[in-house]
Amino acid sequence: MGKLQIEGAPIDRRKMLSLAAEAVAAASVGLTLPELVMAAPVDELVERARQAGERQVVVAGGTGAYGDLVKKHFYLPFTEATGIEVVATGGGYGEKLAKLKAMASVGKVEWDVITLSVDSLAPDVTNLLRDLGDCADLPDVVSQGVDGSCLREGVMFDIGGGVLAFDKRSFPEGQAQPASWADFWDVKAFPGPRALPNIGNPWWSLIAALEADGVSRDALFPLDINRAFRKLDEIKPHVTVWWKSGDQSQQIFRTREVAMAMLFSGRAFRLRSEGIPLGISWNGAPLDAAFWAVTRAAQHPNAALALLDFIYTRPKAHAEFAAESFGSTAQRGALDFLPADAKLSSVLEPANWSNIVRVDRGWLAANREKVLQRWSTWIAS
Repeated sequence: MGKLQIEGAPIDRRKMLSLAAEAVAAASVGLTLPELVMAAPVDELVERARQAGERQVVVAGGTGAYGDLVKKHFYLPFTEATGIEVVATGGGYGEKLAKLKAMASVGKVEWDVITLSVDSLAPDVTNLLRDLGDCADLPDVVSQGVDGSCLREGVMFDIGGGVLAFDKRSFPEGQAQPASWADFWDVKAFPGPRALPNIGNPWWSLIAALEADGVSRDALFPLDINRAFRKLDEIKPHVTVWWKSGDQSQQIFRTREVAMAMLFSGRAFRLRSEGIPLGISWNGAPLDAAFWAVTRAAQHPNAALALLDFIYTRPKAHAEFAAESFGSTAQRGALDFLPADAKLSSVLEPANWSNIVRVDRGWLAANREKVLQRWSTWIAS
């Protein structure tokens, strides 16, 4: 191949260097040509793959409609630009993780890239993934991603959060509307049935409870478990639905069973697209993110790195992917391609992203089982 396809035009290395020089010159007078500047690092990674004889990259990502969108917006353009084929396979997070561990145990890992939930980054998982350090080999991730896109063992892709969603028919425009977890707990000012998730991530509800109890965002971890459960005791009588699936979390708003809930942000946006008048607050929303990682025993490591960096060079594709999936990705330039009415509520909007709460991965790895056990007892009582 020897050529990258950027914005629909084939570009060889000489031309790319020329264009990069033009970009630098343009930047010096206040103009920017971001797509061209971003292309060079990918070109170098692709060259490494080519010299190593890596003609494909095997990705254990999502399947179904989601997988089709990723293929359309990222895999196929990557192959067109680089000549490297993307072989997609899939499965749920748990299924993929179990299979990766099994493959590693026999010394034959078939996957080059795997996508997992950021909450899964415990030591037994990170040991199976390539250490990317500060992502120096992935300059487009560093320059084009939202803050924190480099996770050391991978790079963020899908991002969102457990937002506070409320029905505007219960809290109309022009009147007081809930905007924080303290408001969620305030059943006098904001009456109505509530819903919270019961999907195996109770630390989300614990975070909300502590924020409602006045704990500042920077002091949440290590979580004060006893204090959080005491606060949860207060709201429990008003939580009429502990939803167990994304579909259920949407249905309770369609049928107006609840006035407000913690929802996956993507589910909330999908409800809006159906005409459900939902208000959304990112204030203190726990981070919900998936990441792409290169497996430690990848057979095509250079091609895998090229794919990871390539996906961050396409802001318009990210915006289109977000519009079609009702989610969002960590490419901050996508914000420029979103419709005006979607920008303010997007997680990419800096004011929203700064309100996201990240779970302390070290704390979670050390306390996950203890919290899950206590939650199970509490929710059943």
